[in-house]
Amino acid sequence: MTKMSGATNFKLSAVLRGHKSDVRAVLLPDPSFAVTASRDGSTRVWKRTSTSPPSYEDTESSHGAQFKTCLAYIPPSKQYEDGLVLSSGQDALIEARQPSSTTGMNADAFMVGHSNQVCSIDVCATANYFVSGSWDATAKVWEIGKWEVAFDLPGHTATVWAVLAFSRDTIVTGCADRAIRVFDLRGKMLNSWDGQDIVRALAKLPKGHDTGAEIAAATNDGIVRLWTLKGELIASLIGHESFIYSLAVLPSGQIVSAGEDRSVRIWEGQNCVQVITLPAISIWSVSTSSNGDIIVGSSDKMARIFTRDQDRVADAETLAAFEESVQASSIPQQTVGQINMTDLPGPDFLKRKVGSKEGQNQIIKEEDGSACLYQWSMSQQQWIKIGQVVDSAASSGKTAYNGKEYDYVFDIDIEDGKPPLKLPYNVTQNPYDAATKFLQDHELPMSYLEETANFIIKNTQGATLGQSAPVGADPWGTENRYRPGDASSSYQPPPPQSAPVRRTLPQKEYLPVVIGKPSAAMGQITKKNTEYAGSDMSLQPGEFQALTDVALQLEKYNFSNPPSLPSSPSLQSSIPALLKIATQWQPPANRLAGLDLLRFIAAAAKEFPAEEVDGFDAVAGILGSGIFDDSFVRTNNKLGMIAMRFFSNLLYGSPAGRGLVKENVDNIIESLKPLTQFASSDVSVAIALTTLYLNIAVLITTPTTPGDADNNANHALDLLGELSKLLSSFPAVNHSAFSSNPASQSTEPAYRSLVALGTILVGIPRAEVKSAAKEIFDVPVALRKLKEGKYLDEPRFKSVVGEIESVLR
Repeated sequence: MTKMSGATNFKLSAVLRGHKSDVRAVLLPDPSFAVTASRDGSTRVWKRTSTSPPSYEDTESSHGAQFKTCLAYIPPSKQYEDGLVLSSGQDALIEARQPSSTTGMNADAFMVGHSNQVCSIDVCATANYFVSGSWDATAKVWEIGKWEVAFDLPGHTATVWAVLAFSRDTIVTGCADRAIRVFDLRGKMLNSWDGQDIVRALAKLPKGHDTGAEIAAATNDGIVRLWTLKGELIASLIGHESFIYSLAVLPSGQIVSAGEDRSVRIWEGQNCVQVITLPAISIWSVSTSSNGDIIVGSSDKMARIFTRDQDRVADAETLAAFEESVQASSIPQQTVGQINMTDLPGPDFLKRKVGSKEGQNQIIKEEDGSACLYQWSMSQQQWIKIGQVVDSAASSGKTAYNGKEYDYVFDIDIEDGKPPLKLPYNVTQNPYDAATKFLQDHELPMSYLEETANFIIKNTQGATLGQSAPVGADPWGTENRYRPGDASSSYQPPPPQSAPVRRTLPQKEYLPVVIGKPSAAMGQITKKNTEYAGSDMSLQPGEFQALTDVALQLEKYNFSNPPSLPSSPSLQSSIPALLKIATQWQPPANRLAGLDLLRFIAAAAKEFPAEEVDGFDAVAGILGSGIFDDSFVRTNNKLGMIAMRFFSNLLYGSPAGRGLVKENVDNIIESLKPLTQFASSDVSVAIALTTLYLNIAVLITTPTTPGDADNNANHALDLLGELSKLLSSFPAVNHSAFSSNPASQSTEPAYRSLVALGTILVGIPRAEVKSAAKEIFDVPVALRKLKEGKYLDEPRFKSVVGEIESVLR
């Protein structure tokens, strides 16, 4: 291996500006281009247009409704001469695109398999596979070209933060359950050991590495540990002052790490040889290139490239601007500890004393009385100013907690009947940092990180670092307080103007599901439609224009108001086009966006267009499209999930929508049966399924004609059987110590099932219905299982169960 002792330090080469939010993932696959992905939902490809100094022009390669968190690159092949960029994130979908792709073009492949956010991807091109890790506590191996899951890697019990396609026959994973696991390419676990903390990043070390280690692993205690594949700890690299989010390895074998302490660190052997401080709080991602350059993505919406090659160093103006931005950074006092201004050395210290190691910090009291942080550079043999220390607690309106003052101290309700936990937060903090510390301090699972951070962001009303909470959440179902894991990660408390939550039976209000963005669905339709150019599947210009017009209307529509979108020629024309997409496009995964846009129309339209298309109404057409077949849902349940949301919104939205569902109730209940198997393990499917069951219960307990009564009683019997099975299938809840599996802790699906069952029993007071509930469908047994599973520890469950038991008596 090439020795790099005494090598010149990295210097700024280029700054990539263009994203509207944090840059969460970066790649430098080739010196000629870079790739970045952001919380703004976009992936950008940056083509180098000049070399000395380097400059880049960006193209938006893809854009989704939810943020991107990870990237990987498949090298060039005969089929893809420029290679492929893999990207994924919060929507759990993995895209494969050529670097020349733009948002107006279709992805080369679109992979569905994970049920929660994907946080890591790594490629082994020589063995034609890549591996992904997710918040759903799974790691999956995919075959390149087939674009399907080959197999799952077993044994994970929490978020799989890091995956490493180590070789042709070896895969390594790092997990929030602290384990590092080694697998062969058949999915057999070969070894597993304790990583000594939550494992956040992994990197492969070159053969013959100076230390003798084979992999590097970064953990939440701020340490990079070097291991063999046998689990032997070779060395611990200590220097970071907070979480480490990303690792990479240079061609020289030097390790690069980046994290929450504003720094990128270069390690040779066991020594830190350079610290690069950035003017950002979170350094989310780092990657290296074959030419030895480094690319870094951070929370200030930028990516930066650093180089050791003097020919690729940025111009003097860019270097000066970077240095100035670092020096102008504000550093919260909480991150450096208590300081006594009277004891601080003055500027003369910087001339009298030399540092003892790279990255050593020293606070100096400046001539104007301010406190500034300096860092020692071994290569320059001088102290470098990296920011001013700001005492945020000196301002007014603070709240004291544990002897310190904070801008906010939130109450986090974990268990009924017990005092809430306290979550302290200052606006100078990164909300993800505060959320992570809270979860660790109280031994709660990291799978709640996104939910907790979004709670902070929402409740500090924008006084944070500029993140935004998801819009259009489901406005019903949980108490108006924060309970980690009580619903999906996209849940937020209901807005003040939403309808009051009903806590007594029978439920009389329909519930909408409007999470997401219509523009994202339209963007996917646009991309996919280009693939069908010249074929029968392609949309006609008039159809495409109608969809564009409706999507623009929906993007501006306020879904917290009652349905009020007026009928229009565009709206009428959009339904046949969307049904064509939702029932005919191949492969079936391409139908997802069409179903999604239908869902938004159903929730907003005053009158859903109910004309038949090709002899089918919208509901019958989707039911007959094959997406509810048992064999299909076993490999792809997302289409069924979106379809269930569509049916729910039809019931919520308009009389015409309710009429469509009413005509097809028998077929809907029968079609939903294959999805019951996922309700105990996939929260998103469970919420969609139980919301639709609840809305159907409302439908059949509000007859509009005298002839409805007998039909509704028959529907009630069908639904009672499914609800009883569903209630018996939900796992027990441990209220005192949350499991790492959010599905086992979300009580919302069980509650919606319970209210649906109770609505039927109270709303259809027929003896045969009550008798069947007790004697055929074992409802009392299902209620007993809820009690045994600790669901009745929540007052809302206890209240509804009491009403149901009263009816059954």
